[in-house]
Amino acid sequence: EIHHRVKNNMNIISSLLKLQSNNIEDDRTKNILKDSQNRIFAMSAIHEILHGSENLSEIDLKSYLGKISNSIFQTYSVNHDKIKLNTDIKEIPISVNQASPLGLVINELISNSLKYAFPGDRKGEINVSMKKQNKELELTIKDDGIGMPDELDWKNSSTLGLKLVRTLVENQLDGSIDMESNNGTKFTIKFNIET
Repeated sequence: EIHHRVKNNMNIISSLLKLQSNNIEDDRTKNILKDSQNRIFAMSAIHEILHGSENLSEIDLKSYLGKISNSIFQTYSVNHDKIKLNTDIKEIPISVNQASPLGLVINELISNSLKYAFPGDRKGEINVSMKKQNKELELTIKDDGIGMPDELDWKNSSTLGLKLVRTLVENQLDGSIDMESNNGTKFTIKFNIET
């Protein structure tokens, strides 16, 4: 019942942000509200899954990440003929404590790909894969877009999204994050699953 109420409250907040963005002309401000909406959805999806689950301490990553990915594509009104999302995620149980920061990380990285990797009418793909090796989980998010600018120091970026990603991975998941930028952009995140 508590998860249901939290989810509903977060949905109300998300709807208020959407209503507010409808009355704003400035694209930059509109995008900030859109990003906030996605972050709230990533957190509310946990409560939605837990509400229908018998196990209140673990989340099934496959259904959780599927929900988040589809929501991001809807928020940015992505044409699926232009940009395809491919996922290879196993059914891996993960603690609620780790699911929340992980969902936010995935939200930020997919959103970044949608916003920057495919300018104009450029077509492409975003691939999200996750595999478990012993107690370690490896998440890869890769696009075949234009790649990161050479001068960008992504580890010391001033943008909120990349700052948030790095902080969540290193401080909340106690993991590592690496980025490659050739034929697109690829982020690899590794962390130990809580037991």
